[in-house]
Amino acid sequence: MPSPRTDALLKPLRRVASLPKRLNARLVLALASVVIVALLVSGVALAQILPGYFVDQAERRAETAAISIGILVENQVDVYRELSEPTLLTAELRNTRILQPIAQTVADRLALGTVVITYADGSPGARAEPRPEVAAQLRQDGLQPDPEVVLDPLPPHQIQLLQGVSIVLTYEVSDVYTNRVATLQRVNGTLVGAGMAALAISLLVGIVVARRLTGPLARLRRVSGRFAGGELDVRAPEFGIVEVDELGQQFNVMADRLSESLRLLQADRDRLREFVADVSHELRTPIAALRTFTELQRDGELDGAQRGEFLERSTQQINRLEWMSTNLLDLSRIDAGIFPLDMRPGDLREPVRAVVEAHSEQADRAGVSLVFEVPAEPVMLRFDRERIVQLLSNLVGNALKFTPRGGEVVVELVDRDGEVVVEVRDSGPGIPEEDLPLVFDRFFRGTNVGEARASGSGLGLAIARSIVEMHGGSIGVSSAVGRGATFTVRLPRTSDQGQ
Repeated sequence: MPSPRTDALLKPLRRVASLPKRLNARLVLALASVVIVALLVSGVALAQILPGYFVDQAERRAETAAISIGILVENQVDVYRELSEPTLLTAELRNTRILQPIAQTVADRLALGTVVITYADGSPGARAEPRPEVAAQLRQDGLQPDPEVVLDPLPPHQIQLLQGVSIVLTYEVSDVYTNRVATLQRVNGTLVGAGMAALAISLLVGIVVARRLTGPLARLRRVSGRFAGGELDVRAPEFGIVEVDELGQQFNVMADRLSESLRLLQADRDRLREFVADVSHELRTPIAALRTFTELQRDGELDGAQRGEFLERSTQQINRLEWMSTNLLDLSRIDAGIFPLDMRPGDLREPVRAVVEAHSEQADRAGVSLVFEVPAEPVMLRFDRERIVQLLSNLVGNALKFTPRGGEVVVELVDRDGEVVVEVRDSGPGIPEEDLPLVFDRFFRGTNVGEARASGSGLGLAIARSIVEMHGGSIGVSSAVGRGATFTVRLPRTSDQGQ
C-alpha cells in the first residue's frame, strides 16, 4: 500500500486524470469546442473568400487601366496629327513621344503596376513600371506587387494615324500593387486574437455555467454522502433546476422509505431482543422445575402425595413449553409463507361454541364468567376451521388471562350483510391508548397487564392478525384503561358463500 506521503503527492495527479470524466469539465470542453469550430469555419471561409475578392478587385483595376491606355493613345494621336505628322509615321518617335509617357502615367496613377504596350506584329512599343518614388510610397502604404493578379487578354486595338495609315496595339498590365497579402495577414492575426479571446471567454463562461449546473449535483452528492454516513434525517433541498429537483425528490422518497425501514428493523430488533430475553426466562422456569423433580426422584425423597403434585406441575410446564414452541413454529411458517389454509364452507357457530366450551374449565378456575352469544340460524361461511379455532383460542385465552376474578368475558357472533363479525369483550384492566397501535405487533406484551404479562410471549395476537388477514378480513381493538377491551374480527363473504 502507498504511504500517506505518496498518496498526498498522487492525489492531485488523480484529480487531473479524472477531469475528462467529470461533468463540469465535459461541459466546459463542449462549449470551448463549439467556439473553436465556429472560429475554424469562419477562418476557412474568409481564407477562401478574401483572396479571390482582392484578386478580382486588382484585375478589374488592371482592365480599367488597359482600356484607359487605348483612350489616352487615341487622344494623344489626335493632338500629334495636327502638330507633326512625322511623329506619327516614325515608330521610334511614336514610342518615345506618345506611348512611353502614356504607359508611365498609367503605371503611376491607374494600374499601379507594370504596363506594356506592344504592336500587333510583336514589335516593342513602350514599357513602364511605377517610378521609384511611387513604388516606395506604395510599399509604405502596405502595397506590393502581386503575381497572382493576371489580366485576361484584351482584343487588339486599332488606331487610325493618318489617311490610309493605322496601327494595331495590344496592352498588358501585370505585377499590380495590392494590399492582399498584408490584409490577409491582418485578418489572420485578428482571427487568432479574436479566437484566443473568444476561447478564454468561452472557458470562463463554461466554468460559470458548469458550476451552476453541476453545483446542485455536487450538493446532492454531499447530501447522499451524509446520508450514507448515518445521518438518516438529512434530505435534499430545492435547487431550482427541474431535473435536479426531480432527482432530489426521488432521493428524499428513497431516504424516507429507507429510514422508515431501518426504524422498523431497529424496533423489531429491540422487540426481538426483549422477546429472546423473555423466552429465555420462560424456558428457565419449566426447565428448573423439571430438573428439581428429576433430582428429587433420583434421590428418592418424595412420598406419594408429593410425587403426584410434582408430576402435575411438571405436566403444566411441559404443556407450557409445547404451547410456546407451537406459537414459534406457527410464526416461522407465516413468515416463510407456508401457513396453509383448508377453506371449506361451514357454520361458524360451531368453532365459536367449541372454543368457549374448551375454555370454560379455565374460566371456572379463574372465577370469570365466560358466555357466548350466537344467532339462532346457521352462519354459513368459507373458512379454515382449525385456524379459526386457533384465532378464537388466542383471543379468548387473552381475555381470560387479563380478566380479574369476578369479571366477565363475552364472545359474540353477529351475522351481517356482506360480513360476519366476531367480538371478544372482557372486563379486564384495559389497554392504554398509546399501546393500542402496537397490540398486534409480534413480541409486544403491553405495559398495563401486571403479572399476566409474564405468562405470555407476545405472539398470540400477531398470529391472530395473520390468520384473519389470510381469510381476507380485518381485526381491531378498542379499549380504555379500567374499562376492559373489545377485539373485533370482521370476515367478509364472497359471492360463492351461502347465507
